[in-house]
Amino acid sequence: MANQRINESFLALKERAALMALVRRLPHWATPDHLTAIGLCGAVLTLLSFVACRWSNGFLAGVVLGLFLNWFGDSLDGTLARYRSIERPYYGYFIDHSSDLIAQTLIIIGLGVSPFFTVASSLLVLSLYLLMSSYTYLRVVTESVHRLSYGGMGATEFRLLVAGWALFAAWFGPNIATAQAYGFAILDIVIGGLSALTFLGFVVVIQKDLVRLQREEREINESLEPATPAHEPPALEVDEQSLAESAAR
Repeated sequence: MANQRINESFLALKERAALMALVRRLPHWATPDHLTAIGLCGAVLTLLSFVACRWSNGFLAGVVLGLFLNWFGDSLDGTLARYRSIERPYYGYFIDHSSDLIAQTLIIIGLGVSPFFTVASSLLVLSLYLLMSSYTYLRVVTESVHRLSYGGMGATEFRLLVAGWALFAAWFGPNIATAQAYGFAILDIVIGGLSALTFLGFVVVIQKDLVRLQREEREINESLEPATPAHEPPALEVDEQSLAESAAR
């Protein structure tokens, strides 16, 4: 779909090398759809493991495994299609990003219902994820540019952040999600403040994009306007009475 893919995340270079090493070793019968299914199964496993952590932190192993499977399937499906030159631009784009939306929603909701986070904070994180996803898809349509990371953070970094937070919260103890101040969970206050700053930054970026797009469209329209001569010859004035007299003679 997009003419240009931009990935400037912190781990982009190392991840790209790892994906190329993996894709060369995949069996011939493996297809991008198989990998997409693995990614979705990993998200479901992550959700179920997060829920099970309410009874035992031992299920964190399932969280880490689920996040790994989600990364494996989601990162390799498009890589495999490009490596084997079997891209399906519209079908592949649709199934890849619709499965991403489903998978990330399951992971974030799972984090919210776990003992390591709160539902309110997870809904804020989910809203920001959907907001940035919408912005990404808008840029694909308007500029044919598909940006895969923002501020050095991409999907891989986000998965690592989720896993790291879960492990840290399990080590710290339940107070990390239940401690309160002024009648609100401290975690919700922190996540709410960060979400507000992110939203304001998003509004600023949108305003800059609108100014740039308006300027570019104006320049394009001006370049398409036909050139007019600098000095047009004066129009001949016709004296209808003189013409009539000449005809009468």
